[in-house]
Amino acid sequence: MFELVGIVAPFFIVIMLGYLAGQLGFFKLDSAKVFNNYLLYFALPAMFLSKLLEQDVLTGFDVRILLIFMGANTTIIVLSWIIHGGLYRLSLGDTAALGTTSTWGNSGYMGIPLALELLGGPGIFVAFSLLAADIIIISIAGFALHEIDKDRSENGGGSAAASIVRATRKTLQSIASNPFLWPFAIGFALSAVRPQWPTFLSSSVDFIFPALEMLSATAFGVALFSIGVGMALRPISNMRAAAPILFSTGMLKLIVHPVVTALIAGLVFDLEPAIFATCVILAATPTATNAFIMATAYGKRASEASAAILVSTSIAFFTLTALLMYFRADLGL
Repeated sequence: MFELVGIVAPFFIVIMLGYLAGQLGFFKLDSAKVFNNYLLYFALPAMFLSKLLEQDVLTGFDVRILLIFMGANTTIIVLSWIIHGGLYRLSLGDTAALGTTSTWGNSGYMGIPLALELLGGPGIFVAFSLLAADIIIISIAGFALHEIDKDRSENGGGSAAASIVRATRKTLQSIASNPFLWPFAIGFALSAVRPQWPTFLSSSVDFIFPALEMLSATAFGVALFSIGVGMALRPISNMRAAAPILFSTGMLKLIVHPVVTALIAGLVFDLEPAIFATCVILAATPTATNAFIMATAYGKRASEASAAILVSTSIAFFTLTALLMYFRADLGL
């Protein structure tokens, strides 16, 4: 038990240190933006490149894992649409914001270090499959629905076809500028062709590799610390009003998402037990700050997204520990 807590606890200790720092006034919202920009544009891209260059992507990447995460993400978005759009009768923009809040797990800041802790080097491919699925499913769905809702409000509900075309264009622009996408793609491409590189190019890469390692070494600590700072600087304004939404989004993210992932992985694909367990654990990570960023950008349910990050991250300490206990006992993780 203490060994398992020892795997999860360091993540949450760093998060809580960031939370205390934010509560004590060491950081302001502008400071949180500096953290996020450093992570998004420098530390995490450097980590992606360095980790991928250490691996053989042609033999290590498993498309089945990508399909599992894509299927699970799609299922949760649909369920969120049914609950929040159907039962709660919310608008398209509100439904989009709550869909990303229910689905977008902390794959970049928490999922990658967890995958590396559980599987070592091969864990990077599981984590990157989750990141790719998030970009392909959640980002596209979130941006598209928000843009359609925005276009309808700005153009008075004009032509549906024109609205979809404009939303598609803006969505593709947003995806193309995603700071995770390009390092991800470049790292895969470089890793795939590295055995055939000429000597001078290999020497050049070896020369810059220590710089990438220095930046990537800071990624996880800063990422987890920034989660805590962000939680402290975005307090819940009205817990009573937010409670129903927090319950539905929390259940979808922390319970239904890993269950759906397990069902798809177990019934459709035959994965190694440790890979299966890692997929389920990564699906159970709490709501990502990306959900809050998107909700804020479109002015839809930002307070609920902020509260969901705080609540789901707090609860995830117990749910992730429980999952680790189960898989360590049954699957030898």
